[in-house]
Amino acid sequence: MSQPCEQSQPSELSEVDDLLRAVVADGFTVYLCGGADRPEAIVATYAWEDHVDYVVIKDAHDVTAARSRQSRDWDVFAPASVVWSYQGHARWALRAILDLLPPEHPDAPAEDYPAPTALRVDPAHLANVSVRSPRPGLVARRAMRLRLAVG
Repeated sequence: MSQPCEQSQPSELSEVDDLLRAVVADGFTVYLCGGADRPEAIVATYAWEDHVDYVVIKDAHDVTAARSRQSRDWDVFAPASVVWSYQGHARWALRAILDLLPPEHPDAPAEDYPAPTALRVDPAHLANVSVRSPRPGLVARRAMRLRLAVG
């Protein structure tokens, strides 16, 4: 990452690691931008039928979670609009995306607004992107877990 989080306590980083594992276990696809060994940004996405949930991690203190409508011109590295976003420390942003209501839920966010600039990944980091797809059994896990939680 560009700016290591030297002020974080070990227990805090352990919790962030656990939350990152939970995102992966929820069926997100992970993009390591800038190289798999030392990525400059990590983007994780989960595609619903008409929406995409995603997280852009640039540093433990610079994490933005969001949901966008899926469209033909939607760009995971430079989205134009979102229906929901949260920016802050990894602990809170990752929890927020993990607990976000399914898009079809009546209380789920639905109004489009311009995407925060923090969701954009520097084009220089896109020359070397490694993609890690979720294991097949995990793809539907997020949808099922969230629907059961609110059902």
